[in-house]
Parts: sequence; C-alpha cells; structure tokens
Amino acid sequence: MEVLSEEEASVEDARRILEARKKEGGELKYEQKICHDLLEKLPRLTDKQLEDIKSELSKIAILKPRYIALILNIMPVTEEEVEALFSKERTNLKKEEVKQIVEIVKQFKK
Repeated sequence: MEVLSEEEASVEDARRILEARKKEGGELKYEQKICHDLLEKLPRLTDKQLEDIKSELSKIAILKPRYIALILNIMPVTEEEVEALFSKERTNLKKEEVKQIVEIVKQFKK
C-alpha cells in the first residue's frame, strides 16, 4: 500500500474516515476493523462540537494542528494532564495557555 498523503487526525476524524471507507468498499482491512471497533467504544463529539472545539483551540497561537489533534484524542481536563501530554513535545506552554486548554476541553466534555 502506498501512502498518498499524511496529516494529523483526531479520533473523530479517524472515525469518519473509517466509516466512509466502510460505506465505499464494504470490508475494512484487519487493522482498520480493529481501529474502527475501538473508536466506536469511545465517546463521540458531534460535527458542530468538533468544529467549535477546533476553532477555540486554534485561537491559542502556539497550538499547531498536530497539537490540537493530540488534545482532541485525549481530552485532558486537568492542568496536570495537559502538562503530561506536552511533556515530550518541543513546545513550551505557558500556565495561562494550559488553563485555557483545560477550560475549552471542559466545555465540550460535559
């Protein structure tokens, strides 16, 4: 299999991609089926919620699409979780930015 393009994807993006593939061709490959089954067990965000949370997170200047996808996959609700999430990344989040991330995620994780 040849890789045609590569981009960061959140859990919701991956779920949509796999559902579209399933509708197109019917059968998913083994790895795709395992991933799809796992994604079905995770909580869902509506399209509107996903669009809104991405929009809110993109207002934080330091957050690149890769970091936004990382946040959406984990949905951290404490400052410690955000700091742990970014501990291995090459970015330095300020305390204020960490608090903003937590507040945004809490709004959508209800």
